[in-house]
Amino acid sequence: MSAQAKPSLAELLASLPEEERRQAIAGLTEAQSEELLWDWRGFWARPSQLLPGTPGAELTREDWIFWVIKAGRGFGKTKTGAETVREWARDPKERILMIAPTASDVREVMIEGESGLMACYPEGHRPVYNPTRHLVMFPSGAIGITRSADVPERLRGPQFRKFWWDEMCACRFAREAWNQIMFGFRKKGGKLQGLITTTPKPIDVFKRLVKNPKTIITSGSSYDNRSNISDEYYDEVIKPYEGTRLGRQEIEGQLLEDVPGALWTRALIDAGRITLVEVKWELIVRIIVAIDPAVTSGEESDETGIVVVALTRSQHVLVLDDLSCRESPLGWARIAIAAYKSKGADRIVGEVNNGGDLVASNIHVVDPNVAFRAVRASRGKAVRAEPVAALYEQGRVHHVMSGRPDQFTDLEDQMCGWVPDSADSSPDRMDALVWGITDLLIDQEDVTIQVQYGRPYQISPV
Repeated sequence: MSAQAKPSLAELLASLPEEERRQAIAGLTEAQSEELLWDWRGFWARPSQLLPGTPGAELTREDWIFWVIKAGRGFGKTKTGAETVREWARDPKERILMIAPTASDVREVMIEGESGLMACYPEGHRPVYNPTRHLVMFPSGAIGITRSADVPERLRGPQFRKFWWDEMCACRFAREAWNQIMFGFRKKGGKLQGLITTTPKPIDVFKRLVKNPKTIITSGSSYDNRSNISDEYYDEVIKPYEGTRLGRQEIEGQLLEDVPGALWTRALIDAGRITLVEVKWELIVRIIVAIDPAVTSGEESDETGIVVVALTRSQHVLVLDDLSCRESPLGWARIAIAAYKSKGADRIVGEVNNGGDLVASNIHVVDPNVAFRAVRASRGKAVRAEPVAALYEQGRVHHVMSGRPDQFTDLEDQMCGWVPDSADSSPDRMDALVWGITDLLIDQEDVTIQVQYGRPYQISPV
């Protein structure tokens, strides 16, 4: 346990000499011993794990809406979340949303796991979990609603006053899920409170959350719960990562901004960032809409990366928009063509390794007159991306902010989080960006640069 963490009564008892410990336990009746097994607030919980603003809690502030526990593996985040839900559920009128990265995480970790909701109740008093209906019926009459963040659209509809989101930063579609949660976080009749338990990662929605004035934060590490961590887990999982960057994130629960080995950093992108009023349209010589198509479509498919980039006379690149989406082939083709027309683009560039001729066909079904160039990945992703990253380092690429705060959030998260030769999933938005900039500046054998006039709107000079 760290020097800052206050122990639970159970941990204090465990720290006593064996004889004193036996005497303390011997003085308990059978009923008292049974009661102690389920006494989270008075016996098992550390002050940092108690609901803020309640007796004994480390955090005493009461006017909060969001409680973030950002802590390392083994801190007891799941147990804290489950026990908090148990406390909320004593109110028979309460409706509580429980959400995790995937449906299996909801069931196997939040509900049925060894630290999950069912483990917080003695046998015979447990809530009833109906996985088919995605509901938990509590003994008090309170209702739990279970959802997966993997399919944000299914978060539409339910209304609730309380929610527990486990491992927010591990969710693929965290921002989309957060937006849907906020729409349902409105049921009248009580205090709105949301608990987020997560190992922190530098995704935009999480960084915004921790800066919210209505958010209170509990920070912790794996060491805070050392007395409840087996020696095997400590030796095999925690100890090998002590002193490493991954250990700072996964063990100490620190929010680390830059990823070692990533081709881009936040500072690198920020250094070239400009606003719409800082550029002039007449200095732009080419505009490209670049597409990295998803192989499948539907709610659970990868996104189709669609990025609009422009080249200036001075051979600088302006990243004008990120229109990436999760649509059918016809849907993303319409979005790309709408951008092509509204921006006065010279052509659409599409990667055809997976879709082949169907990529061009999708475009030309919507509009046969659109100029299209097929590009094929004959080199590895890192080989293609490195020259583009070098252009950023030279100060020649600028993300143009048009007033929408989240305009490039997901794109930049992918850029700053992807490490060459890693096993991470394909970064679709980043791929589209790389294809577009490659077409503008790096792979120009068949490109004739011409000044274009008659643009639909004006921007001022770079």
